[in-house]
Amino acid sequence: MDLDPQTTASIKIALSAGAGGIVRMFLRPARSLVQTALLLVSCITCGFFGTQPAIDLWGLPVSHAGAVGALLGFIGLSIAEGVLRAIDAFDFRALLASLLKGKT
Repeated sequence: MDLDPQTTASIKIALSAGAGGIVRMFLRPARSLVQTALLLVSCITCGFFGTQPAIDLWGLPVSHAGAVGALLGFIGLSIAEGVLRAIDAFDFRALLASLLKGKT
């Protein structure tokens, strides 16, 4: 199977971002299977879309794309987990009650 170089590079970046996320999941597993899936999708997305801008920003050679993708996947998963924990900890009922109380 012949793939063009751009497709091969994109696959490598996505796989390395996923690997960075999997390493992060081994260090601190998620609480549920759904949360694990959401976190891994977010880390692959961060790594895939953030690798080329990061390489351009830091002036790194393109051969480092896999390492940058893995690092961004690792960091992206950590950020996504923090956002999920903040959403879980937020009390929507108290917010709704205070909004309704203020209207009357």
